[in-house]
Order: sequence, then C-alpha cells, then structure tokens
Amino acid sequence: MLDDTDELILSTLSRNAKQDPLEVWDFLKGYGQDIPIEEIESRINRLEDEGIISGYTISVDTKKIRRRIIRVVLATFKTSQHLPKRLEGLKKYLADAPFVLFSGRTRGGYDWICIQAFPSEEMADEESDIYRNLFGDIIQSYQVYDFMPVKDPSFHSLTYTAKEYKKFLDEWIPPFLPR
Repeated sequence: MLDDTDELILSTLSRNAKQDPLEVWDFLKGYGQDIPIEEIESRINRLEDEGIISGYTISVDTKKIRRRIIRVVLATFKTSQHLPKRLEGLKKYLADAPFVLFSGRTRGGYDWICIQAFPSEEMADEESDIYRNLFGDIIQSYQVYDFMPVKDPSFHSLTYTAKEYKKFLDEWIPPFLPR
C-alpha cells in the first residue's frame, strides 16, 4: 500500500523521471516530508520492484516537433448478441495501435471514447475510414473531433496528490471564496 510519501515520490518522478534523489528530497521537503536520501532511494527501488514504477520515459516538447493531429472519437454501439466478442477485437485493435493515447468504455451518452494522435490529417482520416470499416457492424453512431490542446499531455495528471491539489488551489483561489 502506498503512503503519502510514496505518492509524492511518484508525483515528482512523473514530471521528471531523471531527477536524482537530492531533487526528490527537495520536493518532499516542500510538502513537510524530511526523510533521508537513503530512504528515498529505498522507496524508489521498492516501487520499481513492486511494479508500481514499471519504466521511465521521456517527455517531448511538442512545440519543437511537427504538429500532430489530435483526434477525439466518440462512439455508441448497437445492441447485439455479438457485441461482447466484437468489443474484444476493438480493444485489441486500440491497445495495439501506436496512435492511441487513451481509449476506453464510458458511462453516459457515449459507449466509447478514444484519443488519437497522427502526423497528418490524411493519416487521421484514413484510420477513421479503416476503423468504421472494421467495426461498423457494432457502431450505432460515430463522431470525430480534431482537438487543439493548449497544454501538452502529461502523465503527471494521473499521479498528483491531494496535497499538490490543495497547494494549487491555495495559489489560485482568492481567500474570500469558499472551498
């Protein structure tokens, strides 16, 4: 089970996985955690051994590379006895696809949402045609939107802590507004 310190370590490493333990120590100190660097190293090793940290990756400044087309796909499915089996094929297709950022089943007005990134509009349109041809038998409605992000994707949004959330609010919400 993760404690507050483990969560803070994951949070700071998700922003920059190349930090040395001293930088992690400095980050923790800012949240009232004063633990020895050896313990930080030990905790990181344990998180790796337990598979909570399963690898390290890079973060790319997307403003310095060729612009990608970010596409949001919203789909609803037809009711069918074959739907569960066809969904397995859809899941495999989307799990294997190199262009899929996020994909998953939803509750609400749509059954499935998929976020995709392509080097060109032509590739995005081609994949859209292929997707509808492959899975058209289960698709009731299919909507596609091109998305212009104002913030680069960040996995940090999946690991930030309640303490970081509170600190953010303290910086942005005026003291006279209730929380």
